[in-house]
Amino acid sequence: MGNKILIILMLCLAAGFVCAQNEPYALGADISWMQQRENPVSVGGGGVKYYRGNQQDDLLTLLKGAGFNYIRLRLFVDPTAKITGESESPYSARGYCGLDSTIKVAKRIKAAGMKFLLDFHYSDTWADPGKQYKPVSWSSLNTVPLLTEKVRSYTKESLQAFKNAGVLPDMVQVGNEVVGGMIWPEGKGNNQNFATLVNAGINGVKDVDANIKIMMHTITIQNNTFADSWFETLKSNLNKVEANAANKIDVIGISYYPRWHGNLDTLSKVLTALASKNNIKIAVAEYADKHREVNDLVYNLPSKKGLGTFVWEPQEFSGDNSLPLFDWTNNARRSNARLELYPQMATDYGLSNVPSSSSKAQSSSSNTPSSSSGVSSSSVEQSSSSSSSSLQISSSSSNIPSSSSSEEITPVLNAHSIEKNIEGTRIYFDGSRVLVKKTLPNGKVRIFDLNGKAR
Repeated sequence: MGNKILIILMLCLAAGFVCAQNEPYALGADISWMQQRENPVSVGGGGVKYYRGNQQDDLLTLLKGAGFNYIRLRLFVDPTAKITGESESPYSARGYCGLDSTIKVAKRIKAAGMKFLLDFHYSDTWADPGKQYKPVSWSSLNTVPLLTEKVRSYTKESLQAFKNAGVLPDMVQVGNEVVGGMIWPEGKGNNQNFATLVNAGINGVKDVDANIKIMMHTITIQNNTFADSWFETLKSNLNKVEANAANKIDVIGISYYPRWHGNLDTLSKVLTALASKNNIKIAVAEYADKHREVNDLVYNLPSKKGLGTFVWEPQEFSGDNSLPLFDWTNNARRSNARLELYPQMATDYGLSNVPSSSSKAQSSSSNTPSSSSGVSSSSVEQSSSSSSSSLQISSSSSNIPSSSSSEEITPVLNAHSIEKNIEGTRIYFDGSRVLVKKTLPNGKVRIFDLNGKAR
């Protein structure tokens, strides 16, 4: 029996199948301001404390308790640099959102068991549709070939620093709201130049870890087909730069702020257009209002193409007519009723027992469905180098039980589970562990984990 299961697993892998969980829905938040706000005034911070009800705690703890499972952080090349003529420069004299400070926050994200999206701005300050300043230290790099080399080396070196700290991101955003290109002027107004720089960033990511997911980030525009046509143009030009380069993109992300981007009907049409023409995941990478409605639109995209959402600075951002999840009270940020929408979303989207992104898949008897309670997760390990959903089978197949036992459990499956059926044996992920279901010649059904423990 053990040898048969080993053969089945090898066949699965040979067929391109990896026993893995489809990506759980991402309830994410960009909280890049957190470190600066909470640090003492003596180091340029605000001494802010965070509360959910009367509970004061670390912001990451409060968000995770409300159902969040993914955190996004922005990264600037040198936030202390002064850009001539730019009012929002330097971004931070203390270096917040630079490499060192971002690694410190990334350690907290990973310690909290949450996933991590790193947003490369390729600038010293905000990069957005209205500006994409070249980093001051790159000012002498005034040709596309020179910038291409620099983008790749900078991306690689930055991610190597995260890797050395044990906190590689699960996903990387190559540029921020790059609807008009990136690293101006060289990366503006020329689709081929733009694609060349994007490809350099993607390759810099893959130089460090091929499993890190890639997101490209644009915006919602009230012309419902714009985001899709923008993405099609980018993909076409990427493939001209390098054969099949567009296939390296895993996620298309869009920003959605009603003040600038229209009503929910506009967002729905944009998401639908993207889903109909692209076989990749789709995310709302920034939003700050219509919390439940935005998430429902993404979650309900056809073929489970909705990766998830990232609410922007929900602990404080109230600009652009936005509605944050926390209210200001002097140096405190206190949660409001909008935060309490998220625990229900997490439940409705099947996130109540999603494993963390730490090196071991975690399970807890307090939140594991009773129909699969007691199943060990020790046989499944996630790669600690990235958030790739690939799972490595660590147990020996020699422990698979014989056909004498008759116990059966019907596991709970949800929309994000996967399975593989080969000659009477079903191998699948039930939301927290890999299980094997074998139909025996006598008609009895056996279910066991990969440690050989009958279920």
